[in-house]
Amino acid sequence: MSSIALVGDVDGGVLRAAGWDVRGALSTMPYDDPRDVPSYASVADLCADDGLDAVALDGSDPLLARHLPVVRANGKHVLLASAAPLDLTVLRAARTVETAAEVVVALAERWEPWALTVAAALPLVGSPALQVTVRGWSTGEAAAAELVDLAQAWCGEVVAVVAAPAPLPAASLGEGLPVAWSLLHASGATMLISHRGSPPLARLSFATARLEAGPLGARWEGGAELPLLATPDRREVPLRAALPPGSSAGLLACAVDLLAATRGRELATLAWPWPADLGDLQSVGRVLAALRESARTEALVRVG
Repeated sequence: MSSIALVGDVDGGVLRAAGWDVRGALSTMPYDDPRDVPSYASVADLCADDGLDAVALDGSDPLLARHLPVVRANGKHVLLASAAPLDLTVLRAARTVETAAEVVVALAERWEPWALTVAAALPLVGSPALQVTVRGWSTGEAAAAELVDLAQAWCGEVVAVVAAPAPLPAASLGEGLPVAWSLLHASGATMLISHRGSPPLARLSFATARLEAGPLGARWEGGAELPLLATPDRREVPLRAALPPGSSAGLLACAVDLLAATRGRELATLAWPWPADLGDLQSVGRVLAALRESARTEALVRVG
């Protein structure tokens, strides 16, 4: 059985449900609760464990994120179990490591049924989206990272951004909800995001149609409701362990795909969704860095 260690706040129950043997955890504080797994005293101790195949790392903690290049250089596969982007310097260092070790990033929203339904509906339109509005989206870096990942999957590369208090393409959405930030895509599409409103809802406008979708459902404007697609379960033995209540189906899917990599298989990239990688995370990180600069300078910022 392939073994994995926990570094930071990572749900070991999800990894066990995916088929991993959770071998241990890195002790980050003297008073850490070891729970039901033994602790590694240091990153060097962890990397020296020849029986360890992979590491599940909480990349949202900057002190833990810096271990990524070292862990990868020691041949351990990595599951980044957070959507919060790492420091871009750390990402570049990790990508330049010469190793066969894979890195899978749990950008998990792309695995949600409503997001899968949007991705499946886009080819049916036959033309790119002209504008996207999103209301009710959560605040915070991790939530923003997830939305940027979806935006680039739906509309292509983000080339420029605007964040309040900079002048925005529109001050509010149709319901009077204030726009917090906006993305401009290479395709010409514009995305407007508001944190107000409930439940979360994305509206994708095309030349000949409009699609509305969110966690509660999806439908074409003026048409019937679309059945939400199920998150694919690629576990070889689905009943080995149940997914803990409230856990992320996206994290489970990423853990399953990384498990396959430890057994000599290539990561799935033929049918959407597939796991995000360091390149995807670096792209998201550049967009978020541009958004922070836009808020600071109160101007449109190109994504470098």
